[in-house]
Amino acid sequence: MKKIFGITLIFALCSMETFAVEQVKISVMEDSTKKSVIVYTIKGNAEEKYNKMMKEQLKPIGFLAPDPRSGVNKVYKKMYGKTTLDGLSFMTIVDKKGIKPLLNIDPTIAAFNPFNLLMYKHKDKNETIISHLTTDAVFEMLGTTNQEVKDGYSKSMKKIDALVMKNFPDAKISYSTYEKPAADTMMNFEYEFKRPEKLVDFIDEIQEKVEDTFDEKGYIMAGFFNFKETFDGSNLLPQMDEFWTFSLCHFKYSYAFFDNEGARPDAAVFAPCTMYMYIQKDTNKLVVGMPRLQNWLSMFDIKDKARIEYNQKLDKEIVEIFKEMGFKEVESTPFTPIKL
Repeated sequence: MKKIFGITLIFALCSMETFAVEQVKISVMEDSTKKSVIVYTIKGNAEEKYNKMMKEQLKPIGFLAPDPRSGVNKVYKKMYGKTTLDGLSFMTIVDKKGIKPLLNIDPTIAAFNPFNLLMYKHKDKNETIISHLTTDAVFEMLGTTNQEVKDGYSKSMKKIDALVMKNFPDAKISYSTYEKPAADTMMNFEYEFKRPEKLVDFIDEIQEKVEDTFDEKGYIMAGFFNFKETFDGSNLLPQMDEFWTFSLCHFKYSYAFFDNEGARPDAAVFAPCTMYMYIQKDTNKLVVGMPRLQNWLSMFDIKDKARIEYNQKLDKEIVEIFKEMGFKEVESTPFTPIKL
């Protein structure tokens, strides 16, 4: 009896040890999984309800939608003759009051502010997808390490997730995952200028130059947002003399990725690309940053050769356009706040 009990005990201990090992394996697997996008899957066509939510419920939680783009699939059909989608909307949104103070610490987070709360529906699927990049994916692409910035950004994003779940309580939540970010996630530029008596004169000139140059190359400035503008008289960006973003789009490129055979509308969480520009207080340097398009390939594991080549072509072209305008490509460097 003692022998049997001893064998049973040994078996139990071994089982517990095996279970513990398996638990460790599962834990390690979970810890190593990187979530790129949070995905809300809603049964049926939810476009109308989504549009209503974006129109009526963003402002009460502190968000703005400066350049909403709904029904993008209809534009694709008009321009290219066909569409595989029943709905596609790029809703670039920003938590202005929540994000502005964080830009004084790490201005690079403007590369994803405004960001796209994407909605799309395939014609052949009875479901609607609402999705956006996860904060962890954004932090990894930007190299964000400051805990105050990470906490503030995460708090802001939780408001959006709560809003989606409030309106779509039956949505199924899942995640897109990735193994590692692109080798080089950001493009960075600087433009030194002679500071005029009225800085606005330079601002008007450079903004027009950037818009016109990209337009001539076949791109579209699909949005503009000025972080320095204030509606209540408070200065939440004391570190900056100027701070704005452009939303850069290339329609033919976006159609190639989002709306044809083998398309990946899920990658439209990156669209349009946010390009930030700022001038730190009392300096004569315009700083520019934008996520590289190759992030799309790494975050969504895109294998299609034609799309990869198109992606790489535009990444190189954007850099050359900036150089043509007199901007200098630089390495990303930590932002150093000045004493005020």
